[in-house]
Amino acid sequence: MNRCLLAAFVGFSACSGDNEPTVAIPNVSGVNSPTSGAKLRQSVDLDGRYATGVRIEGDHWQAQEPAQEVQFTVVMSGMREVRQFELTISPDPPEAFDLSTAVFKAKTGFLNPFPSGLQFEGTNMRMGAANLSSVVTDEDTLGTFRITTASTFGRLTPARLEVIRLSIGPSSTQRDTYDAQELRLGVDVN
Repeated sequence: MNRCLLAAFVGFSACSGDNEPTVAIPNVSGVNSPTSGAKLRQSVDLDGRYATGVRIEGDHWQAQEPAQEVQFTVVMSGMREVRQFELTISPDPPEAFDLSTAVFKAKTGFLNPFPSGLQFEGTNMRMGAANLSSVVTDEDTLGTFRITTASTFGRLTPARLEVIRLSIGPSSTQRDTYDAQELRLGVDVN
């Protein structure tokens, strides 16, 4: 009996007169995200040799319509001896996004080996760059990521973009690497 009452309450509380939900719809797809259901952060303190923090900046990562651009910038703080970085972003669910529109533009000074700035590993998007002329220190932008929502995307579509891997350091053999469980970094798009 209690389960029936709970189900009825949840069903009624998700409705309002103008068909807008009154409660947030949790992301429960779990297709790609290793931390699906966990709250994503936009700023994380790091205890590494080459950086003390990472954050996501911007105000264009929320979407409610098909073919809407989502964009955010990745900023590192407390960098020491940095020449290279790599990020992997996981779309969850992948069907919420038009993956063919994904682009990563590294900050000037960083050279990116991929034409669109990223490379696909399944539906995960791997991006990175290197600075061949100087060492990057202190706080600086790594680059900006952009993607468009899919043609089937709607305002009730739960979707997120999560950084599932961050690797940063002076070379490919000298890096600090963080995974999704450590970071829980990303944005809830809708």
